[in-house]
Amino acid sequence: MSQVKPFAGKVIALTGAASGIGLATTILLYNRGASIAAGDINAAGLKELETTLAKIPIEPGSEQRLTTTVVDVTSSTQVETWISSTVNDFGHIDGAANIAGVAEYPVPLGQKTDADFDTVIDTHLRGVYNCLRAQLRHMSNKNGGRGGSIVNMSSIAGLAPEPGVGLYSAAKGGINSLGATAAKEYGAAGVRVNTICPGAVATPLTAQAVEHMRLLVARTPLGRLSEAEEVAKVVAFLLSDEASYVSGAVLRVDGGMLASGH
Repeated sequence: MSQVKPFAGKVIALTGAASGIGLATTILLYNRGASIAAGDINAAGLKELETTLAKIPIEPGSEQRLTTTVVDVTSSTQVETWISSTVNDFGHIDGAANIAGVAEYPVPLGQKTDADFDTVIDTHLRGVYNCLRAQLRHMSNKNGGRGGSIVNMSSIAGLAPEPGVGLYSAAKGGINSLGATAAKEYGAAGVRVNTICPGAVATPLTAQAVEHMRLLVARTPLGRLSEAEEVAKVVAFLLSDEASYVSGAVLRVDGGMLASGH
């Protein structure tokens, strides 16, 4: 492993890899030498990712590789097949970032539908659960794995519920709890698990909620949206050996929003 390519020799699996924070994280980790198993429900987006990463030079003699797989994180079967195939293909898995998500149209709870509930809760909470379960099974050093690090993507809405996005807030709060539980259960098996809670981030998802983002920015001391790359750098830190004693954390990346009492 070199300081220029600190993830050389490591295999990282990511969901939501074709857009937003997931895309930014995938590009960053690949630039830093990681082999990538990219999962996303968007087949066209994965093709674009392949084209983008093909332009990044690989060090001579490197065994760095990329695989892309269409994965619906709400399906435990698809997730388990993907993670198992990744381990079979690469020989091991060193880390994972569970980033896949969907937007929630902001209306009060009384106006939401069963379909709204199923979509938001299944994609975020069930999706992270499905991924965590599969990843932990294969990464545990008590089950033949090498240990490693898992990062789950939550939101400040999981810490301070937001009006209009109650389902999203509930799902993200659940992700915070899942991550903390996994950290306690699998620390002795060599697996670190942490959760990131971004604030207002400029992504294709948040572009669907312009007014909501404007209100969040107004409450953010730094006075702007975060770029996806800024969150990606925090994911990379938690996946790296530099965070070797960090586990069970719920880390805000919110420009100071919750520190200001909002």
